[in-house]
Amino acid sequence: MSRYSGDRLPPVLYQFFAVDTMVGVVSTVDEDGFPRGAPMSQFYAPGDKVMLMAAQNKSRTYANAARSGKIALTFMGANNLVFTIQGTVRVFRESMKSNHNLGILVIDITEVHSNEACDVVVTGGISTEFISEQWRQRMESWLSELRSYTLKDIAM
Repeated sequence: MSRYSGDRLPPVLYQFFAVDTMVGVVSTVDEDGFPRGAPMSQFYAPGDKVMLMAAQNKSRTYANAARSGKIALTFMGANNLVFTIQGTVRVFRESMKSNHNLGILVIDITEVHSNEACDVVVTGGISTEFISEQWRQRMESWLSELRSYTLKDIAM
């Protein structure tokens, strides 16, 4: 990704998150004002100014995001795809239809910045492997539910 700074996903990221997902670090601030980061992998962009994220609804990340209304997502992928998304966040669904332990957060994007370094190129990123076919299928069902929502569905 070339250098980018804006208030919406650039076309390459929007097109990617409209059909695929990647692992990123979700950053929130806890009750004591300390930053907290957690890897997550269930993201969907129904528009270039909004993302949906599935998260364990009993996790610190979910609670911190719901309480503070602020979130940052940092992604690193091959081909120097390194960027941060900042935004306001709100709870869309406390429980998903496909998994009552996951909730859905809406991220209204306020800033997107590429984080390319001038002296190195990121050639690989964070990746995961499923421990079983059953877990891959579960993840696909959760992502399928995320992708079923439209901008109209999540409008306030």
